[in-house]
Amino acid sequence: MTGALDEARLVDLARRLKGAETGDWSGAALRPLAEDLDQRRNGADASAWAVRLRSVGRFERDFVPDGQEYVGLYVPVAVPEGGAAGKAAAFRDAAQILTKEFGPAPIMGVYGDPGPFYDSAPLWGSPFLRWRDREDTLELHAGEHGPELLLQPTEPVENWFWRQGHGEHHAIGGFFGTRQDPANAGLGFPGRWRTDDWDVFAGALGDFLTTLPAETTALGIELDLGFHALVPGTYGPILFHLSCGERLEIVYDTEPLGADITDPASFGWIAQATRPAALDHWLECPYHSGDFGIGEVDGRALGRMIVDTLRDLGVESPKQLSLSDHAQRVGEYRVDYYGLTLQENP
Repeated sequence: MTGALDEARLVDLARRLKGAETGDWSGAALRPLAEDLDQRRNGADASAWAVRLRSVGRFERDFVPDGQEYVGLYVPVAVPEGGAAGKAAAFRDAAQILTKEFGPAPIMGVYGDPGPFYDSAPLWGSPFLRWRDREDTLELHAGEHGPELLLQPTEPVENWFWRQGHGEHHAIGGFFGTRQDPANAGLGFPGRWRTDDWDVFAGALGDFLTTLPAETTALGIELDLGFHALVPGTYGPILFHLSCGERLEIVYDTEPLGADITDPASFGWIAQATRPAALDHWLECPYHSGDFGIGEVDGRALGRMIVDTLRDLGVESPKQLSLSDHAQRVGEYRVDYYGLTLQENP
């Protein structure tokens, strides 16, 4: 079956990759390994199953030592049917198998746009789990056709990530989470980018939301984010709460604002009295966005609805937004929401 995930094959591939002699990522060491892995595809001929090496090209060259020929070896592990939902489910299944084999990944997250070396993200989402090692790193990676194993030299991808932290709009997307794990010794974190432009923020928020249910499903996590907003005349209350596991929903609490505000329904919010919220929220939810599964999110529309609401309330800039306490704690991971541009209150 095209979409079946072969547990024994996945574990064998992962062990082989983690134990591979990469020879400073030279062609002499990597090409025979790639050819051997490609011959073990169990008769799968589709190009989606092809093992591939990533050469050092114009976008990779600035991040690798002189003489290095390759920066990645990609091995597909499933080519599922069912669109984005099928890919997310296959990724989650692979993640559970690899976690049982190697323990929890020291690093997890979502690349967003741009990905390492300025790649575009797969349309269905860009989750990753990374078992970091000092020289080489194994990653469960989102490919266009489904989950892949990616063996890569550790320094170039981390060098690329670090050097994106220069504060320019859209320099880093997605989110990046780390565990307290000896494997993360010496790991650096780039600076975040912020914006005072509502249109830039609306676009970033839309990009962040569009594939979020697929990514949280794939990673097996739930996001629980409250949004503070410095509305004139208030103490900066939490107005919105985002919950996203297998489904995404955002609620809007108007109680701290009094009665003299624009009708939330005029921006697209749904009254709880008209249709109850579908998910559990710790914030009062007289209004909500509706709930959305994988492939159902119109991120641009949601982002614009939130931004239009905030601007109408007189919030001057996205820099007057912040996340609620503990929003950056996801299970055992400390998460930086680079693509969202926001962080917890200090």
